[in-house]
Order: sequence, then C-alpha cells, then structure tokens
Amino acid sequence: MVTNSDDQLKQLASRLERIERILQSQIQRIHALEARLAAPAPAEAVPTPAAVAVVLPPPVPGHDEFAVPSSVETSTQPVASAPQGNGPEAYRESLESKIGGNLLNKIGMAAIILGMAYFLKYAIDNEWIGEAGRVMVGVLTGLGFVAWGESLQRKGMRGYAVTVLGGGVAILYFSIFAAFSFYRLLDQTPALLLMVLITAATVVMSVRYDSKTIAIFATVGGFLTPALLSTGKDNQTGLFTYILFLDLGVLALAYFRNWRVLNLLAFCFTQAIFAGWSINFYSVVKLWQTEFWLTVFFLLFAVMSFLYNITHQHKTTFRDLSLIALNGACYFLWTYALLESRYSHYLGFYAVLMAAAYVGLGSVAYRRAQQDAYLFLVFLGLGLTCLTVAIPIQLKQNWITIGWSVEAAVLTWMGFHLHSSKTRWAALSIAALVAYRLLFLDSAFNAALADDFTFLFNRRGMAFAAGIAALFAMAYLYSQTREKLQDMERWRAGALFIGGNLLVLFFLTTEISGSFEAAYYRASDYQLKRDIRSRMQLSISGLWGLYSIVMVTLGILRRQRPLRLFAILLFAATILKVFLVDLSEMEKIYRIIASIGLGVLLLLVSMMYQRYRTQINDFVLKEKGNG
Repeated sequence: MVTNSDDQLKQLASRLERIERILQSQIQRIHALEARLAAPAPAEAVPTPAAVAVVLPPPVPGHDEFAVPSSVETSTQPVASAPQGNGPEAYRESLESKIGGNLLNKIGMAAIILGMAYFLKYAIDNEWIGEAGRVMVGVLTGLGFVAWGESLQRKGMRGYAVTVLGGGVAILYFSIFAAFSFYRLLDQTPALLLMVLITAATVVMSVRYDSKTIAIFATVGGFLTPALLSTGKDNQTGLFTYILFLDLGVLALAYFRNWRVLNLLAFCFTQAIFAGWSINFYSVVKLWQTEFWLTVFFLLFAVMSFLYNITHQHKTTFRDLSLIALNGACYFLWTYALLESRYSHYLGFYAVLMAAAYVGLGSVAYRRAQQDAYLFLVFLGLGLTCLTVAIPIQLKQNWITIGWSVEAAVLTWMGFHLHSSKTRWAALSIAALVAYRLLFLDSAFNAALADDFTFLFNRRGMAFAAGIAALFAMAYLYSQTREKLQDMERWRAGALFIGGNLLVLFFLTTEISGSFEAAYYRASDYQLKRDIRSRMQLSISGLWGLYSIVMVTLGILRRQRPLRLFAILLFAATILKVFLVDLSEMEKIYRIIASIGLGVLLLLVSMMYQRYRTQINDFVLKEKGNG
C-alpha cells in the first residue's frame, strides 16, 4: 500500500511539473503573439479585417490532453467589435447616444414640468389644494428633483442628473414667484432672499458638477428674479446691488471655469435691466448715482472678460475681444447720453479717463500675462481709440465716425501683428460702417448753416479725413504683408485703396456742392442762382476730370493697373455727366467751357497712353504671367 501511494504521489508530482512547463510555454507564446500583433506591419501585409483571432487546434484523440500544440494558427476572420474612429457606425452610435441619453431626458423633463402645471391647474379648478398647498407642492417637487439629481450624480449618470437638477431649480423659481406674485403669501424681501439662495445653491452645484448647463440655469433665473418680483416702484440701490452680486457670482465662475457664454449672458441681462430701469425711473436728479453704477458694471465686466485668461494663462480669443469692445462701447454710449445735455463740455475729458482705465487694465494684463500679447494690444488699442475720440468730442465733431475709423485701423494692425484673420474681418466690418456713415449721415448739407459754411474745414471735414486716412492706412498694411494673406484677402489692398480714393472724390464733390449751395441760398436774383448752378456743375466736372488724370499718372508711374482702370471708369462717368447733365442745365458760356475742357482732358489722357503704350502692355503681360 505504501509503495502504491508513493508511486501515485510521484506520478502526480511529475504531472504537475509538466503542467507548469506547459503553462510557461503557453505564456511565452502568448507574449510573442501579442508583440507580433502590436508591431506595425508593412502596408501590403496589413490584413483587411478589424481584428485577428488566435485559433488553437482541438485535442487529438488518444493523445495526452496536456500536449502542447506544435504551432499556432492565425485567422484573418473579422471579430465583431464596437465601431471605432469617425466612420458611419461610430456616427450613428453617437447620434443615438445623443438622442436617447441627452435629448430625450430634456424633453421628458419639460413634459413633467408641463404635466405638473396641468395638474396644479386641475387641482385649483376643482378646489383640491389651497394657495399655500399649491406653493408647497411646487417647492417639494423642486426639492425632490434636486435630491433625485444628486442621487443620479453619485451613480455616475451625470448628463441625466444635470437635466433633473435644472428642472428642479426651474420649479423652485416659479414656486417662489407664484407665492409672491399670484398669492401674496410672501413679501418682496423674503421672496428675494429665497431666490438669491436658490441662485447661490445652483451656482455651487454648477461648479461642483462642472456643468455649464446648471450655471446657465442659475444665471438666467437670477437675472429674471427682479422682473418676476417687481412691485412697480423704484429702488435703484436695491436693484443694482442685487445685480452687482449676481455679476460678482458670474465673475467667481469666470475665475474657476472658462464659460464665456455666462459672461455674455450676464452682460446682456445687466444692460437690459439697466435700460428697463432707465426708461421707467431715471431722472436728472439721479444722474451721478446712475453714473456710479454704470462705472462699477463697466469695470466689473472689463475684468470678467479676461480674468480666466490671466489666472489660468490662457490666450485671449476673438470672443474675449468682442466682449471687451462691447462693454466699453455700451458704457461710453450710456455716459454720453446721460451727460450730453448738461455736461457736454466735459465729455472729452471723460473719454480721456476711459483711455486711462484701458491703459491701466492693459498694464495689468502685461504684467500678469506677458505671453498673451493679444490681450495687451486689445486694451492698448481701445485706450488709443478713446484718446483719439476725445478730441472730436471736445470740438463737437462727428466723433462716432472718427472713433470707428481709428478702431478699424488699429484692429487691422493688431490682426496682422497677431496673425488673426478674424480680427482683420472685424476691422473690415467697422470700415464698412465708417463708409456708410460718411456717405449717408455725415455728408448731408444743412441749409440752416449755409451762412457759417467753411470749405473743407467744417464739421464733416474731420470725419472724412479720419475715415479716408483709416482706409489708406489699412490698404498700406495689406500691401506690406502680402505674403501673410490668405487667398481671399489678396484683393483687399486694392479695394481699400480704391475705396479711399472714392471717399476723397466724394468728399471734394460734396464740399464743392456745399460751397455753391451756400452761395445759392444767399443769392436772391434768379439769374444769379442759375449762374451759380452752372458754375457748380462745371467745377464738379473739372474735379472729376483732373482726378482721373492724377489716377492715370499714378497708375502708369506705380505700375498699378487698378488705378488706371479706376481712372478710365471715372473718365466715363465724367463724359456721361457732361453730355447728359451739364449740356442740358448749364448756361451757354459754361456749356462751351465744359465741352472744350473735357475734350482737352481726353486728348491729354490719350496722349499719355500713346506715349507709354509699350510700358503699359509690358505691365499687363507681366501681371498675366504672374497670375
């Protein structure tokens, strides 16, 4: 018995050793196979299927079940796997996830809120629930949704939890509003405090869950509270203090999270509430108190627009720039509207103070974020714009046009310095607004001021000078950086230069017209008035003809085909004007002068083209070859 037992133990030990050797061998084979599969295969050897399966042969009857297979076969049959990459399958799965896991829960929450509203209405109609009971049902429902959202968040269902929490917050807001406005169960102060508490709790939840959706709920709900709880009486200090605390909350969120939409929401709501209060309650007695609040909000949003960028060392984007510029523009327009009637002599000084504020913010940005040149240049550019605008404001000139002109030129320079095509597009948009103002608003002739008209040096003269200088400066910047331009930007240098020349021609034409119009309104004799009209038309035609010659000369000397084409078009306009307008309206002597003068100008231009025909043909052929 002992011998048999010893033999069995030896057999078992031997078998265990074989099993260990087999396992080690298999592990080595698996490692080798994994390494071979992980290694990049040559392009022509890569199998088409998404995965390669390892297939082991079945045990052979009569052989030891622990026998090691002599080879490992690989199969190139595809193995079912989840869709990867950006292919159609992955897109469909992503779309299903978005609809099933995100959109449907939001629609469901809206349906629940709507159903609650219908239930409460039904209960009210049937007198099941009193006024206090209705409010309590709403509050308990809202708190229940908040608790449910907390539970879902702990279970990892974040997207679902955010929707539930948002719905609960909305129900709480409207419950407090109903208690105050519909049923008079709460006075304004406790209702306001409860809504502030709801807003603060929602802000905390948004940071805790890192949820922009909840933060938007809190922001919108907080700013709607004054409108929901309004009693129709003025309380400027209380209202703007409440708005200030809300904006400070958004400022705190701006410190922790890069949620730019909240900054824009807070700014828009603040401006809207201020506008509503001004329409209903503003009076001159409240001027300086109102200006104080305007200044506070201006500084707050100026800091909010770049706080996250400085604290987290993120570079400023075009969206940050838009909020900075919009904040400054609204503040300045509000201030101008408030002070213009009684303190117009100090508005230029106010613009200088704004310039100093922007320079101060720029210095802070330069010290705290030296790698973010964009932010520093934005503040520097806005400061320069305010400083430039201060001069025409103090001199009672068309400061809006002048300010926009300076801003367009500065933004173009910044766009090239920072390699930002969006900033250059913004500059072009502002330049278009400048051109619109010059052509349709600033150029109108006022007959009441005919006696005080001064040729060139008048109210519109400085506005045109600023706009023309801005267009020529932008054209120069584009021409000096052609290698940095995108394909769609290569036409801009020529277009801006032509646009500047058109403005020059338009301005000189309106100045000539204005000069003769002033003399026309002062004249009392009919024949004298006809003579003034004739001289005006002759002068305008002469201006156009001479300007055409200057453009042709520059086009030939500078080898600029657009200038020559512009000159030819201007000649065509001059010819049409002389034959269709001048010869029918002028007195006889002026018709003669106009016809002969036009003929002389055309002969001069034709002679220049004949004289430089070879050079012009060479220019054109060279330009086509380069094109």
